[in-house]
Parts: sequence; structure tokens; C-alpha cells
Amino acid sequence: MESNISDWSTEEQQIAKKALIKGYGRETNALMDEIRQKASLINEINDLWSLHDYLSTKRYDIDGKYDERDLTPIFPLAKLIKEGWLHPEDLTGLTSDKKAKISALAKMG
Repeated sequence: MESNISDWSTEEQQIAKKALIKGYGRETNALMDEIRQKASLINEINDLWSLHDYLSTKRYDIDGKYDERDLTPIFPLAKLIKEGWLHPEDLTGLTSDKKAKISALAKMG
């Protein structure tokens, strides 16, 4: 099921990049809303440190998930669909074979 970037046309690479940008925007906007809510509940210093730890973890996760150096766009796109940050229609323009691979991976465990 391998598919590295050399198997993707320039147009498909642009579609994948736009989808990653869209997923990033959705996820970071949701995170900011969540953090606003969590910050409003800070009552003591330990709450602040817990929020800091949570943000550090989220930053590590997000930075890795949207790393543009990934040579196999199928895996990050599938993960974003599985997590709900992307929708199949965000991948319009990819070949049916690539969309099928992404869909299959998104349904896995």
C-alpha cells in the first residue's frame, strides 16, 4: 500500500497540501477553542502547569502530524480523516486508487 510523493502528480501534491492546510486549520481552531475553555477554569498554579503540559503534548502531536517532509501523503491524510479533521470531499481530485487507499487506512484500528 506504499505510495510515496513521486507517485503523485503535481496537481495531486497540491490537493494533498491544501487538504493538510485545511486539516491543520480545523484542528488548531478546535484546540484554541478548547484552550480558551480550559483557561477559564484555572484556579490555582497547578491548573496552569497542567495546561502547559497539555499544550506541550498537543504541539508535539500537531507538529509531527503536519510535517510537510512526509514522503507518503496517504498516511497523514488517512489519519486526519480518521480523526475527523478532513472529510473525503477534501480530497477531490485525487485518483480513485489513492482515495481508496486513504479510505481503507482511515478505517483501520
